[in-house]
Amino acid sequence: MKALQESKFFEPLFKHYANSPSVALCRIPELELLSQIQLEHPILDHCCGDGYIAAMAFPKTIMDAGVDLSQKQLDTATQRGKYTRLECADAGIALPFKDGEFATVINNSGIEHIPDLDKSISEITRVLKVGGKVYLNVLNHRYFERWPLSPETANSYRNFQPFHHALDEREWRDVLERHKFKDVTFTDYFPESTSKVLAGLDYRYSAHYFRKRISPLIILERFLPASWLVGRWRTKIGNLPWQALPGTGSGFLISATKAEV
Repeated sequence: MKALQESKFFEPLFKHYANSPSVALCRIPELELLSQIQLEHPILDHCCGDGYIAAMAFPKTIMDAGVDLSQKQLDTATQRGKYTRLECADAGIALPFKDGEFATVINNSGIEHIPDLDKSISEITRVLKVGGKVYLNVLNHRYFERWPLSPETANSYRNFQPFHHALDEREWRDVLERHKFKDVTFTDYFPESTSKVLAGLDYRYSAHYFRKRISPLIILERFLPASWLVGRWRTKIGNLPWQALPGTGSGFLISATKAEV
């Protein structure tokens, strides 16, 4: 199993998210797996955010379109110059694109935060061509089953994130097949040991930033050099594995193909 620090994304991620190590940790397997995808144009980056993940995973690719709910994030994505078109819209209601406009849709750690999963998947189906591929990077039910803190903290975390869809393989397959997808596959990441470390960090840093449960240590980290923080996290968690055997990961990359109507 490959360790986190073996990833080429380790250092740039921990520098970029120097004050949010749980985000950096989470992004390592996501980028490792996304970067191996064979993209086919036209491509939609669904819940694209500020475009950082697409730029890291596909440095030589210009995305045909990106969509996100935050105009502030889209303004940053525009500055990256990685998109032909960017749209501000609620992907859980409707996508501002034509039927069958795209051959590939990617969503990295975004779709689980959309309340209406059926509607969002239905819209992805609509804008994909027959034979087009969707790729979804998500944490799953095992992340919360392995939660190392109290059940109350897990419930609190899911509310302030918010995290709506911690589904298992069967549930994801049912949703996707109901919306005209076939050949649904899962590539697992985050074994139990790493999952528990991630959850502990994720709750502590999220509670600090979103719930204002102030941590003096997190405040202190803001004044420390990013290079020092990278070294600190390499020492503390760098040897943890990110890969997981099938059916054992707390996250997975889902791949599915739009079937004939």
